[in-house]
Amino acid sequence: MHNSPRPKVLFLFRELAGYFISCLRELANQNICDVEVVYWPVNAEAPLVLSQFPGIIWTKREDWDSMDYKARDQRGEYRCVVVSGWSDPGYNAFVEGKGLSKRVLAFDTQWQNTLKMRLGGFWMRWKWRKHYDAVWVPGERQAGLARAMGFAEAEIATGFYVADLQGIEIQNKHRDSKPWIIGCVARLVHEKGFPESIEELVPILNQNPHWEIHIWGTGPLKEQMPKHQQIQYQGFAQPERLKKIWKEWDVFILASRYEPWGVAVHEAAGAGLPLIVSDAVGAGDDFVVPGVNGWIIPNGDFSALGNFLRQMDGMSSDDRKRAREVSLEKAGLINHQQWCKTIKNWID
Repeated sequence: MHNSPRPKVLFLFRELAGYFISCLRELANQNICDVEVVYWPVNAEAPLVLSQFPGIIWTKREDWDSMDYKARDQRGEYRCVVVSGWSDPGYNAFVEGKGLSKRVLAFDTQWQNTLKMRLGGFWMRWKWRKHYDAVWVPGERQAGLARAMGFAEAEIATGFYVADLQGIEIQNKHRDSKPWIIGCVARLVHEKGFPESIEELVPILNQNPHWEIHIWGTGPLKEQMPKHQQIQYQGFAQPERLKKIWKEWDVFILASRYEPWGVAVHEAAGAGLPLIVSDAVGAGDDFVVPGVNGWIIPNGDFSALGNFLRQMDGMSSDDRKRAREVSLEKAGLINHQQWCKTIKNWID
């Protein structure tokens, strides 16, 4: 029996992102439940503006009284608690308590069939499996780790990361329009393939004066990025600003060395763009059909990035149209309705 007449869901989160906030707003809009969110400080390199929204209560991690929340959970105030990862000791202590809520572990770590990962799976099965009723992950690569942790198929939900596609303008540029713009949204860090992926493209830019590279994002490698008249570094932009940018591009690239998912790939697909991503990018499995709406390159093979960009620049109008259709189709398969339905299934 629950004390509250209206279901209440608690999210214990780390760094917030615009796409996650859009999911919470949709949850509140559908009047499914009351929402409370505990969150870590906003990243200085991605200073997201957090605005108030009816039906959502925001609490900074530093202001969170874990004992009070634990007592409320033991009284049955929360129908469901979703915890982001296992790196916060305070969150871990909360789920180890004897609350009445359904406990859901959310993570984006990819399963890899290595000795280290197999041993880690056994340890996590012993350490965390008993404290959680279900897991929520972005895609199949993460679901593999959930299985290794001992969760059954019925206890594993996918589609945890959902891009906010509302308001994104669809790319519909003419084949011969100039400049031909290669777009990227990523922090300027080693894990994202910087600076080598862009360095590899500099000689190709010299051969293709109609090409431009537009990079949105900032980070510690900013000063190490190659300087070139055909490369523009735009810095960080709020999500609403980015929604107006996608339509200006001709192709999206993300040559990450490490990328558990990559919501920007979903956003680019939602704008109808062709995509080139590395095989480290988890979202590539769901949004890229190789040879149709893009390509997947081997991790670290930045020369392949240039080769596929040349092919994409030479695509016919019909091939571009087909790529746009497939990207849009794939983007629609993971959506807010599905995300909210997952929560609803857990609290009903």
